[in-house]
Amino acid sequence: MHDLGSSGGTYVNGTRLVARSECRLEHGDLMEIRPWVFRIEDPAKQASPTEPAVRLAREFDTGDERVEEAIVRSPGELAQSQVLQLLEASEHMALATNEHEIGRAAVGAVGAATGFANTALIRPGASDGTIEVLASTGDVVDPSGHARVSWSLLKRSRERPYVLRGDPHAGATLVASIASLNIQQAICVPIDAGGTFLGWLYLDNRGGGRIDAHEHETTGFAAAIARMAGLALSSVARQRMQHRFDLEQREMFSGTVRALIATIDAKDPYTRGHSDRVSSFATLLARYADLGEEMIERARMCGLVHDIGKIGVPEEVLRKPSKLTEEEFAKIREHPGTGYRILKDIPQMRELLPGVLEHHERWDGRGYPGGLSGEGISLLGRMVCVADCFDAMTSARFYRPAREVGEVLEEIERCLGTHFDPKLGRVFLEIPRAELEAQIGPPVAPDA
Repeated sequence: MHDLGSSGGTYVNGTRLVARSECRLEHGDLMEIRPWVFRIEDPAKQASPTEPAVRLAREFDTGDERVEEAIVRSPGELAQSQVLQLLEASEHMALATNEHEIGRAAVGAVGAATGFANTALIRPGASDGTIEVLASTGDVVDPSGHARVSWSLLKRSRERPYVLRGDPHAGATLVASIASLNIQQAICVPIDAGGTFLGWLYLDNRGGGRIDAHEHETTGFAAAIARMAGLALSSVARQRMQHRFDLEQREMFSGTVRALIATIDAKDPYTRGHSDRVSSFATLLARYADLGEEMIERARMCGLVHDIGKIGVPEEVLRKPSKLTEEEFAKIREHPGTGYRILKDIPQMRELLPGVLEHHERWDGRGYPGGLSGEGISLLGRMVCVADCFDAMTSARFYRPAREVGEVLEEIERCLGTHFDPKLGRVFLEIPRAELEAQIGPPVAPDA
């Protein structure tokens, strides 16, 4: 879905999209273009047995006087025991990472504080006339996974709390399912967040169980739990939406990086796959140096983009089979700076810029473009330098064949403390040869 800048905004699961942004819709999403709300359905996805979803019978609305709007008491009037349950439920909901954890916290608290035997947190199902029980206690869900609740109460309670009281066998006006469930008393409170209806908090006593004489106070407590559940459900939905936005941005960014790398590979068939291999070798080095997951990921990404600046190097220079002139080599030496300028305004690349700019610096200060030396060179720059040189020497070029792995490792050892960081270089030499050889690219023939 793409928002075209609508004045009223476009909402997915209660989260407003940024104007002109895109969002991939998934099964169960609520898309809101006010005043309309649309539920996205994927017929291939069925409800899990542990997440009951049943179609409710359309009962005849008799206007039964036993079902009435409830009075919601102020949270300040709650009993001390209820306040403690409220605080505990709030803590559990704040830590919840999904709807089912929120549901368990809500029904556990309302059951413990009110004494109602059957409690549930319910939300509308994927299809009209169905519900999904996120969590329940007592007899709300039968052994086959079907929900057994009062539809009369649910259909009234989308906007305000309602209660049901009385002997289910005392009057013909009571709907059949209430009588069949032998419901003595029930309370249903809507759950919403920011004006978006999210479901119900449902309580009942049935089968001759106790009757709560303080049902309006109980309703006030249930309403407080429902408000917290609404906020928690909305928060989880926002987090999920943000995760999806972040994932889509990463996928888009990754596609852009791949397109740039493919452009470089197209310029020089002998270096095709070079960036991927440098990324693999740099990742291995960071892992064996025990630098932590964050630096391992930076090494991987920096290896991929370290040669982006070669986009600005003429093909005839990159593909020249003989020795480069001083003028031609000067063009090659420009690519770290060119890469830096290409990437410097991309937020995701800021941590990688030192490695892009400094991967041709040498430990002894005789590298380029800045003539940096020792630990004055960034850690990323020193790691990618080793990975880049290893791949260059084990890959074929126009002017020479690939060198044997053992010979290249000896060359790296010989250049520790001059070309390469001696500590990082030693770690690289300790990587099992089989792991290095698995990443080395096959011989590449130049294009005709």
